[in-house]
Amino acid sequence: MPPDAIQYSMRKFAALAALLIANFIGLVQAEEPAWTNSTWQDSAWNARGCFADERGQWFRDAKFGAFIHFGAYSELGGYWQGKGPYDPAEQIIGLGDRHAVIPPDQYRKEVAGRFNPTNFNAQQWVSLIKKAGQKYVIITTKHHDGFCMFNTATTDYNVVDATPFARDVIKELADECRKQGIVFCPYYSIGDWCASDVQKPEYKSYQDYMFAQLKELLSNYGDTKMLWFDNYWYVNGQWKNDPAHAKELYAYAHSLKPGMLINDRCGRGAASTDGDYATPENQLKGSRQSRYFEVVMTDTEDDNWGWVSTATNYRKPADLIRNLIDCTSKGGNFVLNVGPTASGEFPPQHVAILEAMGKWTATNGEAIYGTMPAPECDTTATADCKCYATKKAGNIYLHVVKWPAASGEITVRIGRKGLMKAELLDASLPRTEYSSAIENDATVISVKQPAKVDPYATVVKLTFEADSK
Repeated sequence: MPPDAIQYSMRKFAALAALLIANFIGLVQAEEPAWTNSTWQDSAWNARGCFADERGQWFRDAKFGAFIHFGAYSELGGYWQGKGPYDPAEQIIGLGDRHAVIPPDQYRKEVAGRFNPTNFNAQQWVSLIKKAGQKYVIITTKHHDGFCMFNTATTDYNVVDATPFARDVIKELADECRKQGIVFCPYYSIGDWCASDVQKPEYKSYQDYMFAQLKELLSNYGDTKMLWFDNYWYVNGQWKNDPAHAKELYAYAHSLKPGMLINDRCGRGAASTDGDYATPENQLKGSRQSRYFEVVMTDTEDDNWGWVSTATNYRKPADLIRNLIDCTSKGGNFVLNVGPTASGEFPPQHVAILEAMGKWTATNGEAIYGTMPAPECDTTATADCKCYATKKAGNIYLHVVKWPAASGEITVRIGRKGLMKAELLDASLPRTEYSSAIENDATVISVKQPAKVDPYATVVKLTFEADSK
């Protein structure tokens, strides 16, 4: 080859090499994850909140959700080697100061190894939830025991690889939720009491392991509108619950699903201001809250979220319906938990609760879903009267849980005028009589107790003129 041709070829090769290097550098730069950028993290963190955010509209409208604690611990029903019930049942592997009731290796082989919920049926679960009036489902994809209820490449300690059941419970439930119009939300325990025993060697840190699992959950199970973190009792220095780590975890999850809500337990837990909303547990927060909240509650009168085979202390539908009304009237959501049995079914007591609640929401759901608090209503409770208020589209709804025994009527002062009519939402109940008057630019209405009332809560719908104040 002539020298000039050689020089030309060398120049051409050098130019091509430079182009490839530039493209490679550009590719590397383009692939750098956004969540590692502190400016991006700050931007995502500072934009938190679901009260005035479009991505939270479905959540604010939903009001009533379902929580499901289902995992290897369900196999035991709260008992181990004839002792129990351990409380809480879903934490049977590590109670108190996280001392092992069951050694991890034994738990993995003898508990997870025989977990076989052959009666699990996602269609039945979601149908029961939908009929109850629950609009979204939160389910434990991984609880504190580290056992994964989804098909994951990060560890063989999962329901597909480690059990005779060998089916992806999360995939089946997520698919069925979409089919029936229920919002699917994964729960993920940040802390993992067994991670040091199950991580594969390619994961150099717990963060790598956790982030890989989150990427699977947020990539392989359809549209995820909400992620529910839990557990800030980390072992072996896995993670930290300071604001900086909360911000990093929040940013990573948002880089995968930008429009997703994330609860406050991405950081310091239920007492924090981290994440998009608060999650008080087994308690009704006193007055209307300054931050959007979601009360999560067990279906038994204790702190067991997983199934206890001998439980008899299931909450009464009357109390749970009142809790739903209470949360809604304060501007929050109410989520009722169930711990499915070892065979994969909802306990019959829980099914009975859902049936009672479903009958009430089918009739009175207009006063729950998509509503807001009605602070203009003075519904101060007395010893013989209990009433809550919500509002939507110019209507105010009075939820009368207890009617005054002596007078047989309730009187409510409402800071607006233009009342057009009052009627019961339940058309099967007899009509009620009412009277109203204007006092100092407010409506004072008295509603007589109808001859028959709803055993849980009778809802009175008040219709006002559209432009009234």
